[in-house]
Amino acid sequence: MESYILLHNNFYKHCKPLISSVKKLLEKIHIPIVRTESLALDEKFLPFITPVEYFKPLILLLDKAQQDGHKVLVCDSQSLLVITRLLKNLYENTELREELAKACAIDILNLENSFVFAPEVLVDRIPLDAIKHRRWEGFKCAFIIDRELEERIRELQILSRIESFTGLKILPFFKESYAYLLQSNPKLAYKMGAMDYYEMVDCGVDFIITANLGNFELMDKHIKDLQDVSGRDTAEIPLLFMPQVILALFMDSNAESLEFNAHKIKPQML
Repeated sequence: MESYILLHNNFYKHCKPLISSVKKLLEKIHIPIVRTESLALDEKFLPFITPVEYFKPLILLLDKAQQDGHKVLVCDSQSLLVITRLLKNLYENTELREELAKACAIDILNLENSFVFAPEVLVDRIPLDAIKHRRWEGFKCAFIIDRELEERIRELQILSRIESFTGLKILPFFKESYAYLLQSNPKLAYKMGAMDYYEMVDCGVDFIITANLGNFELMDKHIKDLQDVSGRDTAEIPLLFMPQVILALFMDSNAESLEFNAHKIKPQML
């Protein structure tokens, strides 16, 4: 059985419910985790530090996992994009590739199979007998996904597979995340985030799923700012991470174990 090193992107401290729910779900479905590694992954760092300094810890993690016979399990789309963009850049940018190869003392072109996106693993490992008594039948949700990942998500049929075992009706929204603007231009971040949030809300969804830490930071932690900038009266539709949605199907799950109290918009479904 494949074993994994769980990658915890700790850039946004408000997003602790993601890593907690991932760990609980992996334990329930018996996916072995060797250890958890924490890195702060967000490309807004790049103007302030050199690419070698920024990417070296990530490359060493991927290489070490591969050398030890494990894979890095990436549980958020923000980290996945950092990794996939890096690998693409390494193939196209000879100078960067040589600099990083020298700094890390490894063959960095052999890292393509060193990681996997968590949803691609989870959807095949859910024990259907354990969740047959509690499904999301009758619930409709939005799933906001990075536009850059649209082809990957559609090709692997991730959403239809989630629908099949959860009972959910999922409306996909492939959009860029504007969380990167929170430090440089927060007003614009709130404006763009509010447009996306209320576009989903106005579709009559019961909740919103995201795999992007930045979206959760922007649309949950800063929801009052989004509400103010949009002039809307209410902001009651919560954001959930996918592992929370799946964990909720197990009979021993409740609002406390799912850490719903860590959300600014408190989910009321359980």
